[in-house]
Amino acid sequence: MSWNTIVGQERAKHALKQTLLSGRIAHAYVFHGPDGVGKRAAAFALGKALQCEELRDGDACGVCGPCLKSQKGLHPDIHVWMPTTKDAPHTDIAPRLQALAENPYGTVDFQSRPSMSSEATSSNKQVFYSVDTINLEIRRALSFHRVEGKYRVGIFLDADQFRTEAANAFLKLLEEPGEKTVFILITNRIDHLLPTILSRCQQMRFDPLSVDEIAGALVEREHQDPTTASVLARMADGSLSRAMVLSGSEELPLVREDVMDFLRQSYLGRGDVIIPLVDAMSSRGREHTKFLLLICLGLLRDLMLIADANSPELIVNVDQADVLTKFVTNLSDARIPEMIEAVEQTSYLIERNVNVRLALISLSRVLAAAMRGDRNAKVTTSLA
Repeated sequence: MSWNTIVGQERAKHALKQTLLSGRIAHAYVFHGPDGVGKRAAAFALGKALQCEELRDGDACGVCGPCLKSQKGLHPDIHVWMPTTKDAPHTDIAPRLQALAENPYGTVDFQSRPSMSSEATSSNKQVFYSVDTINLEIRRALSFHRVEGKYRVGIFLDADQFRTEAANAFLKLLEEPGEKTVFILITNRIDHLLPTILSRCQQMRFDPLSVDEIAGALVEREHQDPTTASVLARMADGSLSRAMVLSGSEELPLVREDVMDFLRQSYLGRGDVIIPLVDAMSSRGREHTKFLLLICLGLLRDLMLIADANSPELIVNVDQADVLTKFVTNLSDARIPEMIEAVEQTSYLIERNVNVRLALISLSRVLAAAMRGDRNAKVTTSLA
């Protein structure tokens, strides 16, 4: 992995290359930004460049021994950790990290992909870094002298998943990093990191990718035809990882139909229908529900383009144009901005471990009200 294999992120790549050229390497970095935009790819590229024997213009040469080991995920002085579920077998970690070394935009986390032997599904099980992981595994690995590299590099995926005790234990590692040790923390929830951890790290922001950047990557790397790539890129909301999941998913048409059915049944408001539908949606896991809500946002934004901007040529779900146009025609009082806000808020709540089933039931109630012109319905209500 080198800088030219990272899609977009020119500002971040330039800053990191200048850091390497100057030799002023910080002992800790936080790479933050939306999921799937290149933070992991940049972390691996930085780790590889730090070990390279023939650094060229701030980039790894790609041919020396350390480079070859780094790009295969085999360098003994580059350590990568990820949060796991409580019952995850230790033997399941290595194949995930190997897959990530081969494709840092891939989906390998325990929550989105409980098993590496099957297609990415999702799980309701929480993932986390435990204090035992910090004290017994990470501290031990970073206490050894470098084996052969210039630096000891520790890359922490989803660093926002430190439990309180683990975060405090990790803070002690940051305070006494050891010579030639570089920590790279990766997160899409920088607000979940302790301020004391952030204060000891150099922060690097990674932005959502453009539609053209994602579409180009899909054509080049996934061999998608340009038209399909453009559609998927618009649905991916700035994330190449999400676009790649969409590209490889045979379930996308079914998921979209589930979303359309959820909208229809929410409008009709029949509890004997909506409750079983919600149960079926929530039973497939938190990540799958977030995916459903992402598709729902895409459909609602298409509705807004048709209703307000009168720009049907810009919609993403072009094959649903007739259905969406009928929706706008038949529900002329619908408050589409309020519907979008409700879906976004529900996705936010689900990310923070609110009960998925209750969140979807509440969302159904709000969508029903908004489709009838009510602008005051809320997903959550204050008890104060």
